[in-house]
Formats: sequence, structure tokens, C-alpha cells
Amino acid sequence: MNIRNLLSSLLIIGGLSASSQEFGELTDPRDGKVYKIVTIDILLEGGVSVKRTWMAQNLSYEVPESFCYKNEPAYCEAFGRLYTFKAAKEACPDGWHVPTIGEWNLLFQTYGGIHDAGIALQKGGESGIDLALGGFGDPGRVFKNIGISGNYWDAEKKSDNTSGLISVQKGSKEIFHSVIGDWHRNSCRCVKDYE
Repeated sequence: MNIRNLLSSLLIIGGLSASSQEFGELTDPRDGKVYKIVTIDILLEGGVSVKRTWMAQNLSYEVPESFCYKNEPAYCEAFGRLYTFKAAKEACPDGWHVPTIGEWNLLFQTYGGIHDAGIALQKGGESGIDLALGGFGDPGRVFKNIGISGNYWDAEKKSDNTSGLISVQKGSKEIFHSVIGDWHRNSCRCVKDYE
């Protein structure tokens, strides 16, 4: 294959990838806040695909055990709220839920896998998911790493008091999956329920 045909093929592939996303908005009826959303065609084995709709902004609905970074409302406006695990599970609007690790993994696979999808999923990346680097808070109300890392709950409990955590780091292709105490404060994305 010559260079011109290769470039043509790459352009076609890029176009197919971009066209597999649909952008829209969700208005949360509880407080009227409007969120960007993105529906992504996710290719499964055997040529089967499914559509999943994700919030393309961090959730910012106030519930008990949710916080603004350093208790400053301007951070909530820019990065959404930080939630304990319990609060995150309660905060998604009706018809939406905290993503499972399986849903996160499907998203990672769509953009190159857990070792390569980090930049594609961050703000300005090709996915349109726009994971923000909203930092985190710990039980002592110490807040850290805004602009450096984005830390997101996954829905599975790992033990009585720990849950899964997805982290992206500024400028890194790597995505980190770990376990952390439920009382920590992390960002939340919601995924639309499906059958």
C-alpha cells in the first residue's frame, strides 16, 4: 500500500470513529442544571456494537456527603462536586447510574485500552467524555491534586468499606484502577440506564 492509500485509509477510519459519537444535553429535573452528554458506539466481539450514553461533565448535584473542592463553590462550577461513595450512588439523576467497572472497561477498550486511553478520555480528547482533573478530598477534609488528577468512582463495592476508583493523570495515556475507602471524596460521572 502506498503512502497516499494509507493516509486515505487513516482518514476514513478517523471519520468512522468520530461519527460513532452523538452529542447532546441532559437537564437534571431536580435542579435544572444542564449537562453535556455523549453517546458512543462501543464495538464488542464478533462485530456486535452497543450504544452507551455518558455524562460528558462531572456531576454537580448537591446531596449530603458531597463537597466542593476546598469548600469553594467556584470549584463546583468548574469541576463538579466531590462525593463519598454513598453520596455518588445517590446523586445520579433518575434513569442514570454510577458506571460499573465493566462499563468503564468498555469505554477504555474503545479508545485503546487501560494503558492508552487516558488522553482520549480527558478534557479535549477524541472521546468527548472530557474527564476533568478535579482532584480529590480525604476524610480530614484535605483536598489535593486539582488540575493534576481526575478520580472517579466505579459502582462496585470491593469490601464493606472500600470501592473501586478510576484515575486519570494530566498528560498520561495510562488509566489507573484501584480500591479506596468509601469515605474519600471523588468525582462522579453517570451513565444512562439501559436494558
